[in-house]
Amino acid sequence: MSEWRTATSSQRVLDGLNEPEDLGEHVVAALSSAVLRSARRAQGRDGFAARAGVPEAVVIAAETGACPAWALPYEEFAALAGAVEVSWPRLVFETAAACDLLLSCVLNGDLILVTDVLTEPGSRDLARVLLRQAIAGRPGGWLEARLPVELLWLLRERATALLGSGSPDAWVGAEILAAWPGGQA
Repeated sequence: MSEWRTATSSQRVLDGLNEPEDLGEHVVAALSSAVLRSARRAQGRDGFAARAGVPEAVVIAAETGACPAWALPYEEFAALAGAVEVSWPRLVFETAAACDLLLSCVLNGDLILVTDVLTEPGSRDLARVLLRQAIAGRPGGWLEARLPVELLWLLRERATALLGSGSPDAWVGAEILAAWPGGQA
């Protein structure tokens, strides 16, 4: 299992990950991408990367999901979080990235997750809101983010397995299942 950690600039935010193609079959970046898009729109797209102190390609990769924010080298992740902080509280971007990672892990069938990334006060409550947005999001809502429909069925199946697994992270499966409209999977 990878660990979320404060890292030097040469390390990725998650230990054990090498390249984007090593991230697993299902890579989710919907929430952190939406927060990043919203911040760039609010601040003006031109110059956002320069204000963050990262190459434009890093911003585009994180925004499009080509390289999710949670897989960036720590220095780049922190720079984006700092730039987003002008428009959104830093905790929103960091928790969105953590939720994207949790959704990626669940979709890839992991039963032990990196829920320790949700240790900041309020991050679990925010994670619940963000997970609901990713699953049952409404266009025009506070954050335009939703998983592709083709992943929702797999997510429900994998969340059900996680919930029944006895894993200490089974609560994530319960939160995912509770996010379906009507609170039922």
